[in-house]
Amino acid sequence: MGIKLSPAGRRLATIIVATPFMVTTSWILYKRVILGEERRVADGSAIRPVGVKEIQSKDP
Repeated sequence: MGIKLSPAGRRLATIIVATPFMVTTSWILYKRVILGEERRVADGSAIRPVGVKEIQSKDP
């Protein structure tokens, strides 16, 4: 189905795929543990970034 990769190629592909997940997870954990940011809780409404909420509240 896919291209056969050498062990080194497979390792590189794993690193390329896994790195964004690791960085994102670490960043979210850092914000929660070190900076004290609250966990996002889904209450049925759309979860929007803080900047979007601020912009929407300024509109008349």
